[in-house]
Amino acid sequence: MRWAIPSSLLVAGAHAHGVILMTKGANGVNAPGSCVLDDTPRDCIVNSCGAQADTGIIRDAEINRGEYGPLGWTQGGGNCKPDAVIGQYMGLSTAPKYTGGRTFTGKLDPIEEKGKKQRRADHDLHLEALFSKRANPSFNPFALPIIGFLGLGGNRTAYFQETIVSDYAGKGKDNGLPTTDDDNTISCVYRQINEDGPGPLSAAVDSTSAATDRNAFKDAKVVQNVPGDGFVGLSIATNTNFPVKVQLPEGTVCEGKVAGLDNVCFVRLRNNAFAGPFGGAGFFTQSDKAKKRALEYRRRKRAEASDMEMARES
Repeated sequence: MRWAIPSSLLVAGAHAHGVILMTKGANGVNAPGSCVLDDTPRDCIVNSCGAQADTGIIRDAEINRGEYGPLGWTQGGGNCKPDAVIGQYMGLSTAPKYTGGRTFTGKLDPIEEKGKKQRRADHDLHLEALFSKRANPSFNPFALPIIGFLGLGGNRTAYFQETIVSDYAGKGKDNGLPTTDDDNTISCVYRQINEDGPGPLSAAVDSTSAATDRNAFKDAKVVQNVPGDGFVGLSIATNTNFPVKVQLPEGTVCEGKVAGLDNVCFVRLRNNAFAGPFGGAGFFTQSDKAKKRALEYRRRKRAEASDMEMARES
């Protein structure tokens, strides 16, 4: 069966249109995405208003040439440095903000009136609702071509500007990092800004270098994905948050060091849009059971390799 796609959507923009907004921990701890820039407008979708300031541009060629780090770059912040957001989350430093200005698209929201505590509560409640909508990723009707193109399955949210990095500033000192599930699956929120920022997404996990070594990223399985037409990299969803779950490769143990922390992993997600790839990243650690299972897997593989070596020598 063939699907008709409006010709107006076949012209992809020249800049990025999707970002990893948050990492959701199985331990109840949530954290901002690694490339999010506070003050990025969230009530519009076009480049001229500043909406695309913190959407990640992650191109292997640029990373391999050393132009940018393994997390790519954003229009509003340049090179996405892995220690920036996590540093503010731990209360050690202040991450860059978007300072490029904007075109006002409506009435200003009273951001300061709500306060950081209330906004954090709103973020946390939103995540719970978002992931409860698709509690069974084994059946995924959103993978159907027309459903993906329509961009169904997410929550559309529009607000004046981003504040999530400062909202969670210093919370890591008390709460620690978000954790995987016990099966070594990490949950993230992908925010699609406009039509050429959809899924499906591909994932890679760095468990050793804290996102400083491009070769440390290993392919990982996306078990709950963002809808989108995989051929043209388009959907009609805008300003919509989608739940994403990534299964770490077997035997993965988080061992990275950053912002005074040990045992840190980074997950990087990106789509296949023609003008991209576009996406972002998040930081996390493992649950105790997930780490134990990964170490047991490593021991089992070493024992199997040893047995094979002994068999060859005998």
